[in-house]
Amino acid sequence: DDIKTFDELVEIAENLIEQNVPVLKRPTVIRNQALSKKLSLRDKDVFLILNKARNNKRNAEEGEVPDVEFDIKEEKWLWNNLIAEGTLNLVVSMPKVGKSSLISAFLGALTRNSNEFLGQELLGGVRSIHICGTDQPLNDWMAILEPVGLASKTSEGKGVINFPLKKLWHKGKPIYLTEEYIQKLEEIAKADKNSIFVFDAFASLISGTGLDENHAECVEPVRMLFEALAPTGATIILLHHEGSTNSHRRASEASRGTNALPAEASQIIQLNWLNPENKDDNRISVSTQGRNSKPVDMVIEQVDRAVWVHHGSTQEIEEELKIEKIINGLTERQQDVYQIIEEHPIDFITPTEVSKKVEFAKKEKTNLDLCRRTLDQLVKKKLVENKRTSTDKSLENRYRKLH
Repeated sequence: DDIKTFDELVEIAENLIEQNVPVLKRPTVIRNQALSKKLSLRDKDVFLILNKARNNKRNAEEGEVPDVEFDIKEEKWLWNNLIAEGTLNLVVSMPKVGKSSLISAFLGALTRNSNEFLGQELLGGVRSIHICGTDQPLNDWMAILEPVGLASKTSEGKGVINFPLKKLWHKGKPIYLTEEYIQKLEEIAKADKNSIFVFDAFASLISGTGLDENHAECVEPVRMLFEALAPTGATIILLHHEGSTNSHRRASEASRGTNALPAEASQIIQLNWLNPENKDDNRISVSTQGRNSKPVDMVIEQVDRAVWVHHGSTQEIEEELKIEKIINGLTERQQDVYQIIEEHPIDFITPTEVSKKVEFAKKEKTNLDLCRRTLDQLVKKKLVENKRTSTDKSLENRYRKLH
């Protein structure tokens, strides 16, 4: 009987979706219908029923047909090619890489009306911010928000949040993605349109629902949240942890738990340690995947709490690391010659000029031959380039630093 009732409730949920019943009224209707059939439902059960109904409807819906016009939504950005406006943005990384700090720094730059942040254009201007930061205690949020201007200390040593940050939930005063809280967030979003909502982090936010992040139905609260906030023009930034086995995979595959969550996001931003084997290297690679965006590839570093610098692209940094490794592997003779090349002006230098600056052998001719061979070795290692030029007597190779 319970199985039959469950199927009937799924059918009711399908009808609610088809009739466009407001998203936050659907759970109440499902609960009442279940009670009338003497079946008590938990939040987890309601979300599961809605998830099943939505999947059924998705498979049943027809696609677009010829000669019938449809709207094409133009992609808009708050942070060019990184944070899309009016949609769901998912930020993933291993714990303690800097998701919260980076997003706070971006919000601070946006609030200051900066033109760009970490090499990417900022658009959209100042707008209200609401942080649902259940994953961190208040003191940790204070340490992140104060450097970017979204919080400050009073003369009495107390803390206050600053405009345009209008709400901050934290570990001591948490919020969860239950239907009650989603309704509260919808009311806030309706009263303050085009706001930014930051959710940190997914696992903490669904912990109050009884859902398991490894199962597909755990995404139902996020779907409900998006449907509730989307009409208000709200931008949602959801932070989520990477799975340890998924680290350094593509952004859409890196998040922990079910792969249903990345599928819901329009834009995914992934943060990874650039050199995970080197604990002293704090540089972070940033990559993106989005439905309509141009992929971003950059390397950044947090030099102080919520203070970030831009180092270029991953490809550029990897090339630098490769060159650094080659240089560290040079013999003593090669290092001596390479140092002369490095210190020489941008013009080319001849082997004869190099031999006058360094002495490997007592005989002048032998020393010159050694310099020539060493310079050619550096050319093969792609640290030095050579150019054959004409002199009064003959053709001669000249050398200079390649990078």
